[in-house]
Amino acid sequence: MVRASEPKAESTDQAQRIALAESVLGHSFADKELVLRALTHPSAVEQRDPGAYYERLEFLGDSIVGFVIAEELYSRFPSMDEGGLTRIRVSVVSRTALGRVAADLGLAEAIVVGQSERGTGGRGLKSALGNVYEALVAALYLDGGMSEATRWVLATLGPLIREDVAANLENPKSELQERLQARGDTPVYHLISQEGPPHARTFTIEVEVAGEVMGSGSGLTKKEAEAAAALAALATLKRQRRTRRPKRA
Repeated sequence: MVRASEPKAESTDQAQRIALAESVLGHSFADKELVLRALTHPSAVEQRDPGAYYERLEFLGDSIVGFVIAEELYSRFPSMDEGGLTRIRVSVVSRTALGRVAADLGLAEAIVVGQSERGTGGRGLKSALGNVYEALVAALYLDGGMSEATRWVLATLGPLIREDVAANLENPKSELQERLQARGDTPVYHLISQEGPPHARTFTIEVEVAGEVMGSGSGLTKKEAEAAAALAALATLKRQRRTRRPKRA
């Protein structure tokens, strides 16, 4: 994690972060400032120049990621209806999923942050990872073309595509509520964070059951984030049932 007041490509420290990102992306950028911008948190830019941090690139990358995954699903599942395709796409491109992938790739070490974010102990970096993922996709597209962006999106998000997600119910909160009530429990939803400008805010919510966090999810509305958290909790319940199932003699 880089801590800086202004992003400058000539900085040795920042050049190392650019090199790390290029290694993760498998792409050498002709425009180093472009990838640096994709790695720069708003807190690192004193004047908040929209062209100096990742927000504009994130906006573009969000559409590219959505298109690449939608096209892949359309091709991979020719008999699936719109509802099923949508449920899979949402599970793959959720901010939680993107953040987890970015963290697993080690991109947290490449993010440039400023003093204000450093003072919070980096609480905003969890949500920032998803933003950086999308910004890097946009940077790949602008520097290397759609083929480069598509290559990386499918390489990193392709493994998350699961056909069984299409069968998830339309109302995961109700499904979770019913399953838990059957065993005498009740889900409790907690707002963990809300990031971004008012017109594009991202909410992250955790669902707790009997004092245990069963799942978390993000969305552009609290309702969407709660639904994502409920889906994660349902997946946790499914795993628990599998581990508790007695083995056959």
